[in-house]
Amino acid sequence: MWTLRTRLVVAILALTAVGLVLADVVGAALLRGYLIDRLDQQLTSNATALARVSTAFDFTSLQLPTEVIAKRLAVDNRFYVYAPDGSLAYLMSPEADDPQLPPFAELAARGGQEFDVPSDSGPWRVAVQPALNGGVAVVAGSLRPILDTESKLNVIQVLVTAAVLLLLGAAGAAVVRLGLRPLTRMELASSRIASGDFAHRAPGPDPHTEPGRLALAMNVMLDRVEREIAARSASEVRLRQFLADASHELRTPLTSVRGFAELYRHGGSPPGPELDETMRRIEEEATRMGVLVQDLLTLAALDQERPLDRRPVDLLEIAADTIRDARARVPERKIRLMPYGTGPLMPVIVPGDDARLRQVLTNLVSNALTHTPAEAEITVRVGVSSAQGVVEVADTGPGIPAEDAPYIFERLYRASRSRSRSDGGAGLGLAIVAAIVRAHGGRVELGDEPGGARFRILLPR
Repeated sequence: MWTLRTRLVVAILALTAVGLVLADVVGAALLRGYLIDRLDQQLTSNATALARVSTAFDFTSLQLPTEVIAKRLAVDNRFYVYAPDGSLAYLMSPEADDPQLPPFAELAARGGQEFDVPSDSGPWRVAVQPALNGGVAVVAGSLRPILDTESKLNVIQVLVTAAVLLLLGAAGAAVVRLGLRPLTRMELASSRIASGDFAHRAPGPDPHTEPGRLALAMNVMLDRVEREIAARSASEVRLRQFLADASHELRTPLTSVRGFAELYRHGGSPPGPELDETMRRIEEEATRMGVLVQDLLTLAALDQERPLDRRPVDLLEIAADTIRDARARVPERKIRLMPYGTGPLMPVIVPGDDARLRQVLTNLVSNALTHTPAEAEITVRVGVSSAQGVVEVADTGPGIPAEDAPYIFERLYRASRSRSRSDGGAGLGLAIVAAIVRAHGGRVELGDEPGGARFRILLPR
């Protein structure tokens, strides 16, 4: 299979060769036509002169002087004068290679014409002119000079064509090599990328040239591929970590349940307070495991992008109900409901799934109650900002460390200082919050203000 460079050079040479051959053929044909026309003019002129001269003599009794004719006419030709009865009255310069003329009747019929006749040495051109006395004058000129000229011209054309093709092939190869240099560089870059160097890029992406635009598109594609590969690798790492953490979280309550069950089976918990405590611990671990499994199922359902039960929802009503439930569970904690911004508290209606949005507020408030000290205050704000519904949950606790902030919404992630298994929390609450808000077309933000954590939810209205 030929390379692109070879195909381009061969195509250039082939087109050039076709053009040169056509030019040579046309030039040779035009030259032949020109030479024959000039010969015809010469022969016709001589034949006309001979016809006029022949009428002044009686060919039956007078021999024309050769010297006179030779001076009057060109001596390179053959001259024939036929009497009216068809006899050859005069022949000038007879030689063995004279043309083979047709009979007198045909010559008389073709008076005023030029045509070719054969001979032993090659074709001749013949011009016939009728005389006033009824005879004919014939002048013949050999075509050998024209044929010799054509032969020499053909040789010259072949040599010139070969030289032109040779020089053009060398020049074309250099020009094509120079023109394909950007593609060659891209080929080398592609080889490096194929060998595993995904950070390498095609050099010189000039948007004003076709190879430059190709290199630019190739680099953009490689950037996207590199990002996709990095994202997939990170996703695989997160998935493996998620599976490991989920297995560990499930194994912990299962181990506790099995331990208490074995303790009871071996008689370590006789009927009474000890047995009651054992059953309570088993129930707590089972409940904890059920909550974890339910959270995992919730995330799986959100990942499948199942349609939400959208209907007009009042964020102020959800916030008030969430605060009321939290105060019922932890009456000693201080939880306030305030407007977002400077206006008064007003209903904020957004399209959404009421149950899912309640789960978002419940998770955020529960997260604040769990990971802040008893004296910390929790404030829930509801309002509107830039045509979006806003719900903000802030606390005055220790806040979230800066090194943990980028990962706080990842699944099964626990901040190193603020979250632990003893605090309750498997690291799925905020992940569920982010997934539900994203399913509603909104976003959740973590405020960077000092003095506690601040989660802000923005939902389209």
